[in-house]
Amino acid sequence: MATVSVSGLTINGVAMPDPALEGVTISTEKVWSSNTGRTASGKMVGSIIATKTTIKIKWPVLTTDQVALIESAVSDPDNPFVPVSYTDMCGETVERTVYFGTPETIPKIV
Repeated sequence: MATVSVSGLTINGVAMPDPALEGVTISTEKVWSSNTGRTASGKMVGSIIATKTTIKIKWPVLTTDQVALIESAVSDPDNPFVPVSYTDMCGETVERTVYFGTPETIPKIV
């Protein structure tokens, strides 16, 4: 898991507000074959059949319009898999087709 800075975040082609400083966490999970396990001698066997990436994004305090923009991009029941792109800390453009879990919003009382 790494906390990184990113810029140019778009979801489904729509530019998103900049995430909080160090507000993006990226983790990669290995998906192992169904025959993965240990032999009688204790040797590990199996194959990695895929890797899956989880991206968690935190934003600074947002306006109601910004919250609505993000909500509409991540909660469209007719389009659950959407393209996401961003420029990573090395200046590389990263593009993925993703789905979103349950968004969390922490209201700030003013």
